[in-house]
Amino acid sequence: LVASFVGQTANKTMEAINAAEGGVLFIDEAYALASGSDNDFGKEAVETLLKQMEDRRGRFVVIVAGYTDNMNVFLEMNPGLKSRFDRVIHFN
Repeated sequence: LVASFVGQTANKTMEAINAAEGGVLFIDEAYALASGSDNDFGKEAVETLLKQMEDRRGRFVVIVAGYTDNMNVFLEMNPGLKSRFDRVIHFN
């Protein structure tokens, strides 16, 4: 989801979302998007994803995966993020 240059991450994220429409977007190690500063590429990817999850509700499924503690940090990185996921499954 993350591009090499500033301003390209939103486009790259949109490409992944467009490809997932009618299906599933699976983001493994999603917590990696939470690392860095407030102006980093991960934040841009998450903001793009959040907007599309709202605008395209019901048109694709988003599954994020990762280690529990790290995923809790990820879900707290944006006030609206946690509420976008209506199911949480923990695997021991």
